[in-house]
Amino acid sequence: MKNIHAFARLSLATLALGTSLAAQSADFDFAGQLVHHKDVVQFDFSLATAGTVSIWTDSWQSGLNFDPQLALFDGSHALQTVFADGGDSVSPATAGYFDDGQTFAPLAAGHYRLTLSAYSNDPVGPNLAQGFSHDGAAPIALADWNQPGYDINANDQKGGVWRVHLSGVEQAAVVPEPASVLMMLAGLLGVVAVARRRK
Repeated sequence: MKNIHAFARLSLATLALGTSLAAQSADFDFAGQLVHHKDVVQFDFSLATAGTVSIWTDSWQSGLNFDPQLALFDGSHALQTVFADGGDSVSPATAGYFDDGQTFAPLAAGHYRLTLSAYSNDPVGPNLAQGFSHDGAAPIALADWNQPGYDINANDQKGGVWRVHLSGVEQAAVVPEPASVLMMLAGLLGVVAVARRRK
């Protein structure tokens, strides 16, 4: 009986250790390129337990690139907050004044959707499905677009490089664009068709 209790305690300790390891927070860094003024990049991330989460960009690069804007949605894609500027207060080492940044202390456990767009491509309503303010516009290449704040910032802001950092989350990934998903599915169907013909 003594050995059974010792085994049970060891099993519970191992289970608790495994659970705590699985729920550890981490840092994630993403980078890419916007092409048009209406492009929106989306990220999914999650937390198993409430905790402090910091999110920031270092995309602006003193005006070499566009002025970024972030919006945070919850798991049902309801808008929680839009934040612009202040990235240098979250990460003074990498972010500039017109980068975005916010620390949530704490952020509730759950799944979230983060969006990155060029200022002033704002979420239209309280739900992600309602889209963004430039959705109906013809696409303008960033190299040709006069972003609303470019005169204020005394620079051109014509580049499309973006970088997003998340600190304190457990999982994070870039959400594939619908066009990319369709291309992947078409490619997969093509591979299946070729395999069937060979049989």
